[in-house]
Amino acid sequence: MKILIATLLTSITLTACISTAKLSDFSKTSATIDFDKFSKEFKVTKTPFWTSKTSNEYYFETENSIDEIKLIETIKNSLKSYSYSISVSNIENQCIIGKRGMMANEWGSITAVYYKIQQSKVQIYLNTRISQDITGGWRENRAMKVGQLIEKNLHFQ
Repeated sequence: MKILIATLLTSITLTACISTAKLSDFSKTSATIDFDKFSKEFKVTKTPFWTSKTSNEYYFETENSIDEIKLIETIKNSLKSYSYSISVSNIENQCIIGKRGMMANEWGSITAVYYKIQQSKVQIYLNTRISQDITGGWRENRAMKVGQLIEKNLHFQ
């Protein structure tokens, strides 16, 4: 019986570890993101189904014409507000990735923020994945939390 329980716990732990994200799992360029597709969905409904509370993605557009340097600062500061350290900051490829370790009541995670600046709007897409987990994940959209903070901070610029 002890062997069965030990084997079961080991297999659960290994399965959970295999499904966790690594920094290398994320694209380092916004060119891989289909902003046009997200924009079409966003115009139909401001909260597309795929940004639901149990999702790990978030997309928004803002009409603010903001300087790219200020946008990058806002993204970085928003990530830092949620205890992320900046792992990738690639201005040429319009990508910022933050990594956060496991905390007392939070799983470790990686959040990638991709942006595209156009003449009339700024498009921002976030993707968050768990990097340390043995339970299967959160019940809330972490990308949405960070995204909403970025959006709020951009409106105060």
